[in-house]
Amino acid sequence: MSKQFNDLGLGSKVKRLVNKNGSFNVNRVGLGFSTVNIYQDLVKMSWAKFLLLVVCTLFFVNILFALTYHVIGVEHFTGMIIGSFVDNLLQCFFFSFQTFTTVGYGHIAPRGNLLSLIASLEAMTGLMIFAIITGLLYGRFAKPSAKILFSENILMSPFGDGLSLQFRIVNKRKSTIMDISARVIYSFQEKGKSRVYLPLELERSQVTLFPLNWTIVHPITEKSPIYGKSYEDISKVDTEFIVVIKGFDDTFSQDINSIYSYHYEEMIWGAKFDPMYDINSNNFVELDFSKLSAYKKIS
Repeated sequence: MSKQFNDLGLGSKVKRLVNKNGSFNVNRVGLGFSTVNIYQDLVKMSWAKFLLLVVCTLFFVNILFALTYHVIGVEHFTGMIIGSFVDNLLQCFFFSFQTFTTVGYGHIAPRGNLLSLIASLEAMTGLMIFAIITGLLYGRFAKPSAKILFSENILMSPFGDGLSLQFRIVNKRKSTIMDISARVIYSFQEKGKSRVYLPLELERSQVTLFPLNWTIVHPITEKSPIYGKSYEDISKVDTEFIVVIKGFDDTFSQDINSIYSYHYEEMIWGAKFDPMYDINSNNFVELDFSKLSAYKKIS
């Protein structure tokens, strides 16, 4: 029997410990306002959400300044063409954007101390906001992150004279990952007892180079904690297999980590993975990412 972990740091009350995107199934509350959390959220959120937030922020700030200019009075601008409410508001909005970005075409200019003060404040606000956006962009580009893809299912497959637990990973990026290692932890909780964490011994826990896919295999021998267990046995104790991948990314020259998990409902019994790569007509190895999760049942 494998040596047991007393606690992996994930507790024992949640049904699923690790979400499909690699995040922990933990909702942090009661912290109040924190600029650290805001920065981390902005760096970690998707590019689509980040760019949408940036655009909305820029438009909101400039609309706010445009309304301020309009309330003070468009007659206090030199070069402003007095027209309808909409025309005047649009001219204030365009002037606001020109001041905010420090473009300043010059055909419209504030007249008087009040408008000049507000325009100065807007110019300083624009400089600070663009500095923040530039820092966030750098943080997002410079942040080392793994793009390890995992097969959708974990398979119970033949291996030698017995069975094995198998899943497959591949590097989505073109970056070179070296000395990549894997750890698989078998987690379960019997009714009325604390959750148990047991490391699974792998056929190969580390590979030096990772240009292709890697099928990670746990041979089910008599020493395995899941030896002799059926799907019913595994499902009754709310089984989850937690995967931790570590490696060295040559592009960033930094270590990277990736966390994933398979719930017992994602286990396929009596199946084996289809090959992911082959040699093409140009004598190159062709890796087909669409076959990452492809498998066939074994009768």
